[in-house]
Amino acid sequence: MNVPRPPRVSLVVPVYNAMPYLEQTLASVAQQTIGMDALEVVAVDDGSTDGSGKVLDEWAKRYPGQVKVIHQEASGGPSRPRNVGLDHAEGTYVFFLDGDDCLGPEALERLVAMAEKNDSDIVLGKLVGVNRRVPKQVFAKNVDKADLSKGDIYYTLMPFKLFRREVIEKNGLRFPEHMRISEDQHFVARAYLHSTVISVVGDYACYYVVKRGDDGNITAHGIDLDVSLRQAAEMVELVTGLTEPGPLRDHLVCRHVRVEMLRRFDAEFVAADASERAALVELARPYAREWVTPAVLAKLSVAERLVAHCLREGLVEELAEVVAWDLAGRPGKTLVRGGRVYAAPPFPSADSPEYERLCDITAATVGASPRRWVDRLAWKGTVLDLSGYAYLDQVDTDDLVTEVVFREKGGDGREFSARAEQVPSPHLTVSRGKETYDYGRARFRASVDLATLADGAALPNGDWHVSLRCTAHGVTAHGGLGAALSGRISRRADEHALSLPGKGKRLRTARVGPREGQLVLRLRAAPAAVSAYAVSFGWKAARAVRARVHWK
Repeated sequence: MNVPRPPRVSLVVPVYNAMPYLEQTLASVAQQTIGMDALEVVAVDDGSTDGSGKVLDEWAKRYPGQVKVIHQEASGGPSRPRNVGLDHAEGTYVFFLDGDDCLGPEALERLVAMAEKNDSDIVLGKLVGVNRRVPKQVFAKNVDKADLSKGDIYYTLMPFKLFRREVIEKNGLRFPEHMRISEDQHFVARAYLHSTVISVVGDYACYYVVKRGDDGNITAHGIDLDVSLRQAAEMVELVTGLTEPGPLRDHLVCRHVRVEMLRRFDAEFVAADASERAALVELARPYAREWVTPAVLAKLSVAERLVAHCLREGLVEELAEVVAWDLAGRPGKTLVRGGRVYAAPPFPSADSPEYERLCDITAATVGASPRRWVDRLAWKGTVLDLSGYAYLDQVDTDDLVTEVVFREKGGDGREFSARAEQVPSPHLTVSRGKETYDYGRARFRASVDLATLADGAALPNGDWHVSLRCTAHGVTAHGGLGAALSGRISRRADEHALSLPGKGKRLRTARVGPREGQLVLRLRAAPAAVSAYAVSFGWKAARAVRARVHWK
């Protein structure tokens, strides 16, 4: 007796007055390269009055046994129809598809392949916004096993993902029907926290999120701060109940602090009158005091930290000044003192007790530094010549020191460095608004002699990453050079003959060029035959011998 196999994917489609978008949605399902035989479509008509239900019934007749249509009274939101769809789903995986969105033709095939490759419980597919914004950074590349405690995975709480149905049913996951909007956050957050493997398909446009021209999407309408905060409170309670104190919990709570609270204080807040501003601050203040722990505060940007501080302390006018400063591009020259870099907001003052705690941007500055470029890379005997420019972002160069660093790849990670000469470069000085950053010593020139680089001795054989280290006003940043080479520098690493001091008289060969995103110096002992020919007949003859002995 043949037991029918369950469908690979159950597509749960909640539909409410989705015409004419619904026809395009259904067409995108029929075009799936995984094949209709692998699919089960569970469409729930949530009391439509525009003919959507009739279109679904006709589609079910076209695909008997593969399309289920359930009609029900209007529920006022997508939670109830999604839950009903889940109750009828039988596939190995579940994918939620809204009745006004579309799938890319290969979407389900690629998502299922990723899930089966990694035994994934959830697979995120690349989103494309149609007349609306969607997350982008999280889809920068394919990820086999993502870390929920880092990056942007938790910032994508829309339900348009592939879920393993076993995880959904085992943990009793359903959408909260008391929430008219943001109900997907509750479901997806629980699914994330009950999943072992989360993957990302970032190299293919899987799902097109459409903003309807008639503003028919529920989320197209504004959300007031009170509703946003109450929903965030439910989410914070949820994630704290499912996690232990630590980095994961802090990362999840930080997402809700940022999105549902801090980002609500924007240009509209600045434009509001004094009484409305005060009311909004008082509304958010208790939540800020509860949620913004020192660990969460440390994860925020400087502007977010300042907004959170003002909310915690009930500082209404100061908050308006900070928000206006952020909207203006955070003008004001950075302050560097004690080897740290600080922003220059209108509040608090640089001599206040909370200034250093709230305004420190050292990590962000170092992360964006050094700004660097190499426009010369050439050999002179045993000397490698480099020149270009390098400086720390938003830090003057009056005491800048630039070093060329050679770090061994593998092995014990030995490191040697050579100080570069700083060359006057007044043309690099830039203005940002009313402030000027003096990059007048950003240009460098370095002649690195491999015969003496290793503390007076010759550089040992091996693969060496070549990078720059810049220090100014006590702040240090380090950066590789693989992507910082001028177009005039050949990407082909030519071989160069070196006669370095050491045992014996064998020559060495050196190649320097970009490899795997790094600038790499490869230093090797030349074969004996090559050395002999090089001494007797010159290096060109030695190359011919090298080719014959197949030395690598």
